[in-house]
Amino acid sequence: VKGATVFSSKDGMPEVSGKDNVWIFLTPSSPRDYKAAASLAEYGCPTVLVNGSFKDLKSVPESATMAYFVKPLTYNSQVAGYLIRSYPSVWTVLDAQTKSVLGSFTDEQILVQRTNTPDLRESGRLVQKSVDERAIKARANM
Repeated sequence: VKGATVFSSKDGMPEVSGKDNVWIFLTPSSPRDYKAAASLAEYGCPTVLVNGSFKDLKSVPESATMAYFVKPLTYNSQVAGYLIRSYPSVWTVLDAQTKSVLGSFTDEQILVQRTNTPDLRESGRLVQKSVDERAIKARANM
């Protein structure tokens, strides 16, 4: 991307020289990644986490918004669907084969209380049902 500078958080964070930069963390996974992101956000720098794994309240405060998220959903050990989010849209479950929307959820419906972690149980059930219905239909047409 023209005009963009890429840093690896493994090398430590560079000095913040102004609030006109946007900081994007791709798949942050360590406490250090989250601490750096929180520090930048607290300083007033626009900070985006993409595909964060929020395991506990120490990672990212619940007041943060999950903006971009893609989670493969498996059934019978194969990717059968995806849970996606592109803020401000709702969370959406897609069938991996047909690309059809199987369901959608608001933050209140899918996030585990007081976290930014989506509860995957209902998304998984929707994908499982879609795969099973497709298999039943295919057998009926044999």
